[in-house]
Amino acid sequence: MFRARLSPLRSAYTVPGTRAARLVPAIQDTLREAIAAGGSSLRDYVQPDGELGYFQHAWKVYGHEGEPCERCPGKPACPGVRRITQSGRSTFYCPRTQR
Repeated sequence: MFRARLSPLRSAYTVPGTRAARLVPAIQDTLREAIAAGGSSLRDYVQPDGELGYFQHAWKVYGHEGEPCERCPGKPACPGVRRITQSGRSTFYCPRTQR
């Protein structure tokens, strides 16, 4: 959602075609990078060969609550990454760039 500049607060059916079209290449790029990095190692996750994944080091907003995102100029223009809970899971987003 961050790469596509889409708000995680918006219902999917309300995203217009041109914005929705940005989502496919953003997902593909993210998956390619995650696979190349061996996935994300959190807690006890490891690859089948026992190696750790390193994609968590490339996360743009996840886990960065209160920090400016890489697209923002910083305070005061940027309110910082926000964390919300959706269906019991944490979602992080930049309210300035993900509308």
